[in-house]
Amino acid sequence: MSLRRDTASRDARVDSVSRGEVSEARYDVRVLHDQRVPTRDGIHLSADVYLGIGAGPTPTIVQWTPYESTRERFISWGAWFAKRGFSAVVFDVRGRYESEGEFVAWELDGPDAQDSLDWVAAQSWSNGRLGTWGRSYGGVVQWQLINAGGHPNLQCVAPQVIHDDYYADGYFTGGAFQLALTLGAGALWTSAMALITGPNASDLILNDRILNHLPLIELDEVTIGRKVDYWRLWWEHQDNDEYWQQFVHRPERVNVPIFQQGGWFDPYCGSHLRKFAAIGDRVPSRVMIGPWSHEEEVESFKGDVDMGPQSVTVIREHELTFYDRYLKDMGNDWESRSPAELFVMGDNEWRGENEWPLARTVYTPWYLHSGGRANTMQGDGTLSMDAPGSEPTDHYSYDPADPVPTVGGVNSVLTMTQGAQRPVLPGPRDQRVLERRDDVLCYTSAVLEEDLEVNGPIEMVLYAASSALDTDFIVRLVDVHPNGKAIFVTEGILRARYRNGLDHQELLTPGEPAEFKIRVYATAMVFKRGHQLRLDVTSSSFPRFSRNLNTGEDVGRGTRMEVAHQTVLHSSVYPSHIVLPVIPR
Repeated sequence: MSLRRDTASRDARVDSVSRGEVSEARYDVRVLHDQRVPTRDGIHLSADVYLGIGAGPTPTIVQWTPYESTRERFISWGAWFAKRGFSAVVFDVRGRYESEGEFVAWELDGPDAQDSLDWVAAQSWSNGRLGTWGRSYGGVVQWQLINAGGHPNLQCVAPQVIHDDYYADGYFTGGAFQLALTLGAGALWTSAMALITGPNASDLILNDRILNHLPLIELDEVTIGRKVDYWRLWWEHQDNDEYWQQFVHRPERVNVPIFQQGGWFDPYCGSHLRKFAAIGDRVPSRVMIGPWSHEEEVESFKGDVDMGPQSVTVIREHELTFYDRYLKDMGNDWESRSPAELFVMGDNEWRGENEWPLARTVYTPWYLHSGGRANTMQGDGTLSMDAPGSEPTDHYSYDPADPVPTVGGVNSVLTMTQGAQRPVLPGPRDQRVLERRDDVLCYTSAVLEEDLEVNGPIEMVLYAASSALDTDFIVRLVDVHPNGKAIFVTEGILRARYRNGLDHQELLTPGEPAEFKIRVYATAMVFKRGHQLRLDVTSSSFPRFSRNLNTGEDVGRGTRMEVAHQTVLHSSVYPSHIVLPVIPR
């Protein structure tokens, strides 16, 4: 049974409440705490079970977490579904909190999940029809379960806000190390810090003493006071090699209905869309991408932009419709909804689509131009659909001792940065504080005479040279408002040594032009009439990404810094451009 994909019509909005039957909250809840669940190698996982009193054997929804199953968010989740006639189970993953064994990220999650479901299906309170749910690491476990072959009792899965490629989307985006995210997550996984957020975060993770420390490989000891095996292992696999490839999600192995949810300002939005495209209509599959970061958003204000009341939707109500349909066989409208539910920013409305990328996309290059002085938003850089002729080059110097700071963007995780000395706040934030820097090149279009919709995957083709053996190039697409506000839309990064593939390193020849194809995060944005497009080019976003020290040395062990003198070319021979997925309107 496949979802509707055979119509060209598109929904103007997305309903959060199911049409048709819906499970009502009618049961009181009892909890079975710390149930001991055996795995095939003899260790025991801890599970908390939430049951509706008097509901009888029920369909069961299962999730796994490294962040402690007794936290309020998991208690409220379990109780919410138990009240509606489901059993809900939350596991601590291996080696975390009340579960036995040693925690090693991802490696045994698939087999452990299969053993967990064996146990759940055999319990008297379960009717044997199982679904899974989980955000972030909870999504990791679901995909490792899928990779491992799934489970005979599994009816549906709902992995949310999680990457598909552990290297390219998770930890070494474009070959550049996601410092704030990886350091924060690694510290949370390895200690009791899951309960410590708010003002204490500045003393634990995102403070200058830790973030500025070199070499990077020592950050486990600097942060939590001891070596962490998997942290050290990652630094032994700085290329996208067989270690990372063994964990890549396998959408071709999905054989049950799937519901994915992500956000345009979460690093994993493209992962969900690519998996959605790969799954096709083999099974009922839906993806929902809102104007969110890694956390579930409950307010219409995202960063510096009010996305309007439609941007706030109750994800759990969508999930309830999904589980009602596939765990209880209830009659509702799940399968008549559009497979892709995308929030289109600028218009600030939900739109239902039948595929991704959109079949009607017109991929359009926009070219960089200048008179040789594109530095800062006051420079002479322009952006247009006209191919360049003979033009002077642009220049800036990137000093890793004075990196461009992170301001907004496609990043996570907010809960790990609250109160920090150097917070890494996601979303559409004003970039003018960065665009005043001389090490940021700005290329701005003419004022738009009509709305321009950019919706889909984006690629930047940059021609540049550097005085360094290795360096980074970052591009940001910005929406310039009539009042001058320069609001972040999306971004991409490439570490120069990986310009010819993430699986191997090739250092630069200093001063020699090279082509850099930069994958830019997908977006769905309408640049409104009277606005302008702007493309910023620079070499750092710290601490979201680790600083490239420009020496070409081992990234994990390097401590020596050099200033890189960068040249950006835009001519008929070197036509630097960004390819935008334009949707005719």
